[in-house]
Amino acid sequence: MSLRSPADLPESNRPDPGLLLDALQKQTLERVIPALERALGRVDDYLFDRSQSVQDELGLTTLRDLRRVRGQIGPRFEQAIISGFRALRDPRGTGSSAERSALTLLSEDGLEEQLATEQLAESLSRMHAPSLELLGKRMAYIAGIETLQAGDNPLSPTFMAGALRRAVESAELDRGVRIVVFKFFERELATALAHAYDRSNALLIAAGVMPQLRPTAKAEAMPGVPSGHASGASMGEPGADYGQADATGVAGMGAAGAGYNGPIHPADQEMLTNMLGLLQGWRATMGPRLAGQGGTGPMQTLGSNELISILSLLQRDLPPQLQQASVRPDLSLATHLRHEVVQGARKLGVTSDNLQLDGLDEDAVDLVALLFDVLLDGPEYDVDIRRKIGRMLVPYVKVAVQDRRMFLFKDHPARRLLNTVAEACEGNHGEAAQERELLGHVDQTINRLVGEFNEDVAIFETLEQELRGFMAQHRKRFELAEKRSADAQRGRERLEMARNAVSAELAQHTGERNLPPVLDEFLSRHASHHLTQVVLRDGHRCPRHEEAMRAVDQLLAAFDYAELRTPVEELPALPRLQIEAILASAGCTSSAAEEVIQTLREALERLSRGDDAGAVSLRMPEQVLAPEPVMVGEAEPLLSLVAGTGNLDFDAAMLERMRGLQVGSWIQLTTSEARSEPAKVSWISPISSRLLLVNRRGIRVLVASVEELAAMAKLGLASIREGNNAFEDAMHQVAGRLKTAAQQG
Repeated sequence: MSLRSPADLPESNRPDPGLLLDALQKQTLERVIPALERALGRVDDYLFDRSQSVQDELGLTTLRDLRRVRGQIGPRFEQAIISGFRALRDPRGTGSSAERSALTLLSEDGLEEQLATEQLAESLSRMHAPSLELLGKRMAYIAGIETLQAGDNPLSPTFMAGALRRAVESAELDRGVRIVVFKFFERELATALAHAYDRSNALLIAAGVMPQLRPTAKAEAMPGVPSGHASGASMGEPGADYGQADATGVAGMGAAGAGYNGPIHPADQEMLTNMLGLLQGWRATMGPRLAGQGGTGPMQTLGSNELISILSLLQRDLPPQLQQASVRPDLSLATHLRHEVVQGARKLGVTSDNLQLDGLDEDAVDLVALLFDVLLDGPEYDVDIRRKIGRMLVPYVKVAVQDRRMFLFKDHPARRLLNTVAEACEGNHGEAAQERELLGHVDQTINRLVGEFNEDVAIFETLEQELRGFMAQHRKRFELAEKRSADAQRGRERLEMARNAVSAELAQHTGERNLPPVLDEFLSRHASHHLTQVVLRDGHRCPRHEEAMRAVDQLLAAFDYAELRTPVEELPALPRLQIEAILASAGCTSSAAEEVIQTLREALERLSRGDDAGAVSLRMPEQVLAPEPVMVGEAEPLLSLVAGTGNLDFDAAMLERMRGLQVGSWIQLTTSEARSEPAKVSWISPISSRLLLVNRRGIRVLVASVEELAAMAKLGLASIREGNNAFEDAMHQVAGRLKTAAQQG
């Protein structure tokens, strides 16, 4: 059956093909040109890094060549896209595909470049097959032709790959650099095309162009990830559009997807790729414990739509088994979730005892379940909080099935919400009214998520913004508490340094003298206290410090005369004014100060008369020293080291990792047998190099050196958190558990 062009429609229903093509061209360029610029920027960084590592094959020369022609590649590529749309407006331009496909002889270098171009076109075409199929039919419809070849469709990866090849060829770049450009552009274009295709199809549907059309093709992930997935597909290639979970493409994402269009970090991609490969070993190890697998009946694959229907039922009424698994570390959410999916499938009429999930869906279900297993396993949360967070499991599985970018993009709304909920709950035991209020708001957030989430990821963004806004007042209070903790520790360090300096200075001036107790007490208490205050307030070697030290030296000189049995009347006079100043700083004034001076004088006179220094039993009058300056509002640490610092046992590798901690890094501390909480490095002392660790409330929990932290790690009391937030840290832990399972298997 032939398609009618818009010209065949009644005048009142006829969309303007020219206007539609103009709109398609505009939004295509808005998505694709920035993707090319990002790719060229990454190529620039890549070449620069290689030049820095003294790899001459792609060194500074090729980097300069790229920068010289970089401004030409984008405009040439853009002009090719515009020419493609212009050809669609002119029916005579539809024969260009045959011309471009003419056979030519290629050199070995040219063949390698052509293969890179074809790979880019084929992988992206397979990945976006459903959306591309619909878009091609609709564009052929408005162009008034039967079919639109991929080489004639300016929105197809085939067309764009050819346009890019011609753009870089004319720039006379080195062949190796051109291939690198293709690879980076493939990664950037993957996500850009997802949004371009979704918006283009939506535009044409709104214009009444074949609104009832449904795809027959199925999306595939980009190739190159570990084999062994049930369907042969995977989530493991850089830049892949993980939103296309099934043949219908990305559905119901709304505006939420706009916040995570950026490039995928290679480290995140590498970790996810490794996890997907390790999942196969984990499933093999689990074997029959994974419900629905290994039965004797014929294998039956559960489609994505059926899986979403089952998950929606579980979301509204979470089974007791899953509720129990969320609060008991000995129960696995992954295995129980599989069991509940099988039970739900049977309710939908699936009778096979050998049920299989689609490869992409299976990865999503298992990864999220394992992630929640890790998140809820351990004493970081109270039982009630684990139960609350466990209710979020099914919504997050649905997100992963529909939008797999959650595993790659740090700014994904679902990831941000989970991190915010974790931030509100970690270390929050509801002991204060404000903490209970925050937990109550978390409960409301989870209730809304479970009750309102359909297929629109935007609900995660809305809830995250509301919860984060509510936490803003708490966060300000926590930041103030953290600042006070840092200021208090800084004051402690300065006080300790001043005390040590004064003690060393007094010891140096005292030398080997065997002072009577009253003189020793005066120096170690009153003089030391006064000098410490002076150093803290005015600094070392200031006039007040020098004056006090002269008084100490004069007192010691008087002791020397007395010890030589100098007649009392010939003993040097005590520096009364300076001693009074020393005593005044300790709150000892007037008659009390006079009593101290008289006591010192009497002790010297007894020595002069022949008494032994140790036999002079005079003591300082009872006085209460004024407290040395400390920071107001500081709290004592909740933790103390269990081993002495003189005989620490630690691993050298862990010590190096602890030395790499910076302000803002997080570690996990075990505060008791049943309680663990995250602690942030809030401040590193420039004096002692010790680290101040605070909890999420900004309260000081530990001050320790890196050696002490390494020793605690060996005792199982501390561990470095691999991620900067709960989601990332859980992903790292899942990868570790999967690796361990693979090694044991």
